[in-house]
Amino acid sequence: VFDYPQLSAAPNNKWLFNSGIMILEPSKCFFDTLMSKRYNLKSYNGGDQGYLNEVLTWWHRLTTRLNFMKFFPTQQSDRSVPEDRHTIHFLGFKPWTCYRDYDCNWDRADYHRFASDDMNARWWQVYDGMSMELQAHCGMTQEMDGRVRKRREIAQKKNLFDGHWKIIIKDPRQFQLQSSV
Repeated sequence: VFDYPQLSAAPNNKWLFNSGIMILEPSKCFFDTLMSKRYNLKSYNGGDQGYLNEVLTWWHRLTTRLNFMKFFPTQQSDRSVPEDRHTIHFLGFKPWTCYRDYDCNWDRADYHRFASDDMNARWWQVYDGMSMELQAHCGMTQEMDGRVRKRREIAQKKNLFDGHWKIIIKDPRQFQLQSSV
């Protein structure tokens, strides 16, 4: 990856790059350029990605294997990660903000396009391989727990067809809630 020139990025679509994975060469000149344009250019989406795409209009395309966007047409039944993918770009609810038992994107019908139990399980495999010090940064806060429980309750009331809300939660983080920082 580091053999690619600046700016190299994974595509978001045919014309725009995704700022989740980019190769930049840090320099004062580059920083000054970004800062000098911050009041004159508008981000197309209100965020860093939109701003960077406005400033950096020419970029080298990285392979999509480096930034697999976790998005599925709702009718797609296979929601597994292709074996040749190196990174997963989680869209919707992130695994570390939910219980590990299933992808909590299943708890909202409008987020089903982001749901994949396979990718959720892969993220938790990575988590299990982390040091305890790093795992501490992925703890469940009281606020996160409350949001997950609320979404599960709504999914149950709506009787969402996939039935993930019926899964009994075993994630030990539910009993070790961290206070918000």
